Amino acid sequence: MNDGARPRIGVIGLGAMGARIATRLVWEQFNPQVYDVVDVAVRMFTNDVGGMMTGSPKMMAQTCDVIITVLPSADALQDVLYGWEGLARGFARGGVVVDMGRSDPLATVELGKRLAEREIHLIDAPALGTPAEARDGKLTVVIGGNETAIAQCQPIFDVLASRTFSVGPVGSGQAVAAIGDFLRSVQILAASEALRIAERFGVSPEAVIDVGQALSGVGPTMARLLQEQVLTRRFDTGLALGHVLQGTAVTASLAQATGIHAPLIAASRDAWAAAEAAIGSGADQSEIVRWLESVIVERPDQA
Repeated sequence: MNDGARPRIGVIGLGAMGARIATRLVWEQFNPQVYDVVDVAVRMFTNDVGGMMTGSPKMMAQTCDVIITVLPSADALQDVLYGWEGLARGFARGGVVVDMGRSDPLATVELGKRLAEREIHLIDAPALGTPAEARDGKLTVVIGGNETAIAQCQPIFDVLASRTFSVGPVGSGQAVAAIGDFLRSVQILAASEALRIAERFGVSPEAVIDVGQALSGVGPTMARLLQEQVLTRRFDTGLALGHVLQGTAVTASLAQATGIHAPLIAASRDAWAAAEAAIGSGADQSEIVRWLESVIVERPDQA
């Protein structure tokens, strides 16, 4: 750790979310180093926003205390850590990797153990929210890892997130984030089916939402999603359908790995997978309602 008040930071992965995270850090005067396998993405970012270019993950690690990775999978993270010019070979003892992408919790645990052998800390802190929320410092971050390392990174979390939850050891952040996606997937499906049934029966959807909040535990966030996105047919929450499916699929894998019989997880995963096949991974999460509306179920009296 350097002697200054703030850690020296690098950001690896300048996709939609990673670029906004790096932008926020530039705006907050962290002056991060940035790296991406797509060279043009790095040049465009530094020209348009700021920050410092670096030649490889290893080079970044040699001059940083904390490196934030925003990558799509555990395989991508492992490649950055141990592939060509991997950052694990550049970090001094006590370096911290903060994985803010979405990954496999079980793979995260193993990577954490492997890094610990070199006295490098891995914190899994999946960024929950939209790219716009990342830019505005309004993410929700679920954090797993060593408490001392987390405290070292607190100045970073303070500028990136409006809410943080420290939930346990390495891997816990990814696990809880995936389980949260599963809960969201079930709530959206259940609410969508309920609204369709009510509509067919002649009941206003607003009435169902109001009573659902009062009696059945429909939370304000889900009620707002239904009111602002579904009833208006806007379908623009900023979160992709594929993202929800990924988390639900990870939760299904966790259930299997821990020996839990979880038929609801499997049913939800299958429904979201069918929706993805029909309308695409990039469709907004709320657009699963369109898919449900297109599924025709034959009633007994129509047989």
